[in-house]
Amino acid sequence: MLLRKCIRSVNNRTCLFSRILSTDKTPDDSPSVQTGTPSEPPSTPEQSIAADHNDQYVEKEFVKTSESLESDYRSDDVIKNQETPDPTPEPQHIEMLSNLNSLHSLVTNHHKYLKNVVIRERPITRDDFFNVKSLFTLRDLFESRVHLGHHIGCWHSANSKYLYGIRNNMHIIDIASTEQHLWRALNVLSHLAYSGGSVLFVNNRPGYKKIVKEAAASCSEGQWTVARQLGHYEEPDMTWFEKKKPDLIVCSSVNNPLSKKLLLHANKHLVPSIGILDSDVDPTNLTYVIPGNDDSSQSILLYHRLFAEAVQRAKLVKEQFRMDPTARVNHGR
Repeated sequence: MLLRKCIRSVNNRTCLFSRILSTDKTPDDSPSVQTGTPSEPPSTPEQSIAADHNDQYVEKEFVKTSESLESDYRSDDVIKNQETPDPTPEPQHIEMLSNLNSLHSLVTNHHKYLKNVVIRERPITRDDFFNVKSLFTLRDLFESRVHLGHHIGCWHSANSKYLYGIRNNMHIIDIASTEQHLWRALNVLSHLAYSGGSVLFVNNRPGYKKIVKEAAASCSEGQWTVARQLGHYEEPDMTWFEKKKPDLIVCSSVNNPLSKKLLLHANKHLVPSIGILDSDVDPTNLTYVIPGNDDSSQSILLYHRLFAEAVQRAKLVKEQFRMDPTARVNHGR
């Protein structure tokens, strides 16, 4: 297209130059139409005025053609610049790329760090050092009615992967899943107790207050069994939690309003939690879940007996190492 414009402009200039040359009065030129001989100047004022008008017309046409040609060249430059933008990125794009590179390097270094962290930070990746899996069997879970859930109309959709099926319009919890999650929770609990962390047992139902207190006292850990009076609602005072913040919360009444308030407060302070997950419980505020029945006294008694034994076993191993670091410890086996 540019070549065609150049050829057209050259043809226009050739025509203009031919018109200019035709108006020049030289002795060698051919006879003019307006005058009789080429050497004779315009004899009358009318002929001189006509010649001046002709020169002005040719000059204007030349100026118009030059301006149009220049504008065509400018438009071609604009189109060329639009088709081939400047490859140099803008300053904000350079800043974004540098931020992405720094973020990528930060994540890479964090992954390398996680591969070499100590037991206290990632106890779940370690072996069953205290042999807590030997504390219970599937028969113990079944006889304690851990597999019994709530009515099918009261279930929480987030717990569908922990349910085995439905019987008599009641959800049945998969105790095989309960076995694996309970083993993991006991492993975390024992490693934290061995590392010197504090545990807080929580249950805000009046019927299970005695069970929770006995389990906490047997392993020398804290407990919170405050129950709300019927017909009265007072905002729970959480100032004690900030003064003596535990390292882990073990809650067996997750659906209780006071327990929900405590778990939410613990999440704000980055305190992990272990909770019993019945078929109607929301697992959002729990760090480690144990699918199982939280309404039966047999199941609550089994849970807290296992929690207390895991803490006692870890503290016993720690005490044996403190007395004789070179001795071979049985680790509860």
